[in-house]
Amino acid sequence: MLACLVTLVACGSDSSLPNPTGEGTIRMINAVPGSPPIRFLIEETFLAFANYKETAVPSEPYDDFSYTFNFEIAEPGEATPTRIGSRTLTVERDREHIFMLTGDINNPDITVWDGDIRSFDSADTVLEARFSHGSSTLGAIDIYLDPAGTVPGTNPPAASLSFGEITDPADFEAGDYVLTVTAANDLNTVHFTSRDTDLLEQFSHVITVFDADANDTGTVAVRSTTSIGSELIFGDISDPPKVRFIHAAFEVGAVDIYDDDQLTNLVAANVPFRGATADLDSVTESKTYYFTPAGSTAQILFEQQIPALFPGTFSHVYIVGRATSTTAVRLVPDRALITTSAKLAIYHGATNINRFDVYLVERGAELTDQIGPIMIDVDFSGRSPVVELLEGSYDLYLTRDGTREAITTPYPIDLVHGSVFDLIAVDTVDPDVIELVDVPVP
Repeated sequence: MLACLVTLVACGSDSSLPNPTGEGTIRMINAVPGSPPIRFLIEETFLAFANYKETAVPSEPYDDFSYTFNFEIAEPGEATPTRIGSRTLTVERDREHIFMLTGDINNPDITVWDGDIRSFDSADTVLEARFSHGSSTLGAIDIYLDPAGTVPGTNPPAASLSFGEITDPADFEAGDYVLTVTAANDLNTVHFTSRDTDLLEQFSHVITVFDADANDTGTVAVRSTTSIGSELIFGDISDPPKVRFIHAAFEVGAVDIYDDDQLTNLVAANVPFRGATADLDSVTESKTYYFTPAGSTAQILFEQQIPALFPGTFSHVYIVGRATSTTAVRLVPDRALITTSAKLAIYHGATNINRFDVYLVERGAELTDQIGPIMIDVDFSGRSPVVELLEGSYDLYLTRDGTREAITTPYPIDLVHGSVFDLIAVDTVDPDVIELVDVPVP
């Protein structure tokens, strides 16, 4: 329970305040492609935030009073978040209120859906689901939620929706299901087919169809959020996961990559130091890759098991280490653009430096004591956090951690809103100097 809303609820015992008759719940769905994280507030109190395709679910219910709910974004270089919308709403007893934001991030459309809060008995074997449409590109759709193995069209659609609509709740027996999205009244135009997904009893879902972003290998994304805030991502069985190998090991020459120990199935050939493969189709099971000198199967330099990959996602596998201790590190990249800023991340593949800090200065400016780092303590074989930056022409400096002792020459970088930079830091012939390399998305 929110302890104190100064305009509505005072701390203490003020007999002039109204008495609530009950509580309701709220949540916010971010369906604005290219948006930064949207902050969700009740009056001026921050509740939660949601990236695109995510749902913000506050942990507490709220008294059945009228509130103004506010939505904000944080912009690089601005100390105060920018308010992008507000909506006054009376929370109703035993009801759930869902805000869905769509359209332009600077002036989003705010749709509100209402429904009863579902309660389950301990013996219930069902789950509850509502379906919503958050894709601005698909047009009208049908959604099928059928037990695994059911031919689509055997049963009527669970939902028929236009953009911005939500269904009434419906109960489904717990079990394995396949979710299929088609064009309205057209089973032959399939937009999305999930793998078998186990849906548990006694959960209340809101399942939303979104436009995919650059973190998805397909064109449609489907996610569910329960009333307690747990998230379920439906993987599209027709969109295999993709893996990309990036060579950051200075002491290791160009490599060939195989996915069998007999070295008969060549996955990628002649991947040079500082180079990368295309995004390669992979599988959803754990897999071992074998790395040999380019053009030779006489020696396996090393092998690496890569954990199972989720359908419809990308992975980067970095080849790092020394010639005698090479390994491959798998990380999930963040490729999704943000329309209000540029994004930057750096992978640390330089064995000669344990960790570094990162500074950003105006193009041609000196790195002075008045300039603070944009990243600190980036460890070897790890990736920095993704930072959002204002557009402009800059120089990047890497320094020894905790100092301004530069270990790179200035790296010029031109940032524009909507750009995504994923750099690698690698060794050079000078053990005290490392180099930044841009590995653009294919």
